[in-house]
Formats: sequence, structure tokens, C-alpha cells
Amino acid sequence: MTPDPKVDCAGAPVITLAGREWFVPVLAMRQTRSVVPALMRLMPALQRLQSGDASQLSEADYEAIIEAVHGALTRAYPTLTRDAFLDLPASTPELIAALGLVTQQTGFFQRGGDDAGEARGETAKVSTAPREASIG
Repeated sequence: MTPDPKVDCAGAPVITLAGREWFVPVLAMRQTRSVVPALMRLMPALQRLQSGDASQLSEADYEAIIEAVHGALTRAYPTLTRDAFLDLPASTPELIAALGLVTQQTGFFQRGGDDAGEARGETAKVSTAPREASIG
């Protein structure tokens, strides 16, 4: 699947799922309206994942991870259906590793360090504290 030519993916970070790289540009509102609520539901699980503990993921946590990652990919790949996404032979560690970058690309959460999102296949260090909104 190739990215939508209307979406600027030049310089966009990538995640690796099912052995292939996927662009994840900064998300538009179309994506954030589903990705951010999924991430908010994951707050307790994200804190455990950042400490390296994935053993306590519930079915609802796993579903929210799928919703967040799929939603983020639809920015660059708008024709990627949920069914097609669910058919990808992606591993759970790949999905978890993608969460840091997805979180960063919402623009809603603060980056936790200068190295966040630089290395492929690693979970970016992202603060789960929402950014303060400023209008004007």
C-alpha cells in the first residue's frame, strides 16, 4: 500500500508493522478525534508500558491500541480499512512500539526527551500529561 499523494510524508517518521514501514505524519483532526480518545482510555496502561510492563494489558487496552495505531495510519493511508489492518501479521511488541510515535503525532501529548521517536522500532518517551491549550 502506498501513501496518499495528497499527504506530505516527506520527513514523516515511520513505524514498522508486519515487516514493513508505514509513514505516520502529524495527524489531522479526522484522525485525532478517534486516536486521542483511545489514548486517553489507555492512560493507565501507557504508564505501565513505559515502565516495560506489558503483562497486564486487558482486552479493552489491546482494542484501544489497535484503534489508536489504525487511526494514525489512516492519515497517510486513508484506504487502509480496519479489516485490512486487522489482517496484518503484526506482533504485539510492534503495536506497542508504535504507540509512542502515534502519541507524539497527535500533538496532544508532550515529548518526554530529545531522543523520542528517533530510533525505529522503539517506543518514544512521551509524557502522558496533556499539553496546555492556547488559543490566539
